[in-house]
Amino acid sequence: MVDIPAELLWDYTEPPEDILWRLQRIADFFPAYGTNRNTVMLLFKHRDKLKLEAGKYRLIGIYKEVWDENAC
Repeated sequence: MVDIPAELLWDYTEPPEDILWRLQRIADFFPAYGTNRNTVMLLFKHRDKLKLEAGKYRLIGIYKEVWDENAC
């Protein structure tokens, strides 16, 4: 599951369980939030299901590449 920082929950007391909702909320504020390895991998995996600006789509890909390089 993806943790949502409290700063991104201004309209909820608890975040919805829906992973796409959680990823979309993080993607809206990426890269200020969500740059940890697990979140980046999930953002990358579900990137085609999220509403992303063209630059964020590529930026998530760059973060994934860096995490992949550091895993070796």
